[in-house]
Amino acid sequence: MEREVKYLLILLILFVSCERIYHPSIDRTEGDLVVDARITNDPAKSFVHLTKTRSFYDQVPLPEVSGARVELLLIGSKTSYVAVEKNTGYYSFNVTPTIGKSYYLRITIGSDIYESLAATMPPQPTMDDFYTIDKVSKVFITNGDGVPQAFEKQGREIDADLPLSDSLSHYRFDVRSIIEWVWDSIPTSFSRFPNAYGWYSYNENQKFNLAGPTDFNQVSKIKNHPLLMISYNALDYLYTDTLTSKGWILIIGQYGTSKESYEFHQKLNSQFAATGSLFDPIQTQVVGNVLCKNDPTKIVYGFFELNSYQEYRYYFELFSPTSEPILKRVYRFPDIPDHGIVRSIQKEPPIRPDWWEE
Repeated sequence: MEREVKYLLILLILFVSCERIYHPSIDRTEGDLVVDARITNDPAKSFVHLTKTRSFYDQVPLPEVSGARVELLLIGSKTSYVAVEKNTGYYSFNVTPTIGKSYYLRITIGSDIYESLAATMPPQPTMDDFYTIDKVSKVFITNGDGVPQAFEKQGREIDADLPLSDSLSHYRFDVRSIIEWVWDSIPTSFSRFPNAYGWYSYNENQKFNLAGPTDFNQVSKIKNHPLLMISYNALDYLYTDTLTSKGWILIIGQYGTSKESYEFHQKLNSQFAATGSLFDPIQTQVVGNVLCKNDPTKIVYGFFELNSYQEYRYYFELFSPTSEPILKRVYRFPDIPDHGIVRSIQKEPPIRPDWWEE
């Protein structure tokens, strides 16, 4: 028995002594060109952003590529538009692509020439309908022990119906929701003017909001496409119960895009949702549409796309599950800061922001 115990101790020592920390070898891919090129009918939404990849272990931002020659070329003609570098690595064109015309991008960096595949400018997007429906969603909140727990959150989901045609059948959305709130120093006074007006912005940007027909969809429209959901409980958005919600301004940016752009962003969404599974997509599977003409072996990341753009604004006020919410179209398009507050000065009531809706 004593001999068996000695053998067991020897085996345990051998196992412990053989344990090593494994450091995987990761290929270094720094220096590859990254192209983020989005050209629309709205100059404020158009840009070409050029960067280069960095090492996996680097914590610094991606290096910007300055001094490049960036051109937009019209297929079937010798017309070429040269971009201006407005900020380091950011280039813009003083031209709006013509609907139905096809273009491609050319980037010259030193002796290297990069060109994109051709893209066609789609018609301006529209919505068939815009409405809200009652919705219960499941959210996960981490408890005090660090364990996520599932909770149900009730609210209103804002949906849209979208037309499908031969010239436009794929869409992407940017959604920004702005909660308006007021503050009274004496909440029970029922004063005509509050002591402060304020607002916060929330962006639905966990992943790209995409809409397109499925392979088996032969109908003439996309129905019930979800854009965002807003909880009935205003305290999900206000940091204190001394603030009173006065409704929301919803800013919906709708892009008409191509099937190729839609599929590219779908792959990016899959990449963002990767959970460490064996079957997760890897970066090299997200292939863009830009190539190096003089050296096809060079890796290029990113995508060139032409988008038509339309912006919608709505005022939205939510009450309770038993009450019908207010949803009305807004036809003013002022710039609204992400957040802010306007207070009363020397006992004078605060002046409400010009863009305020109610």
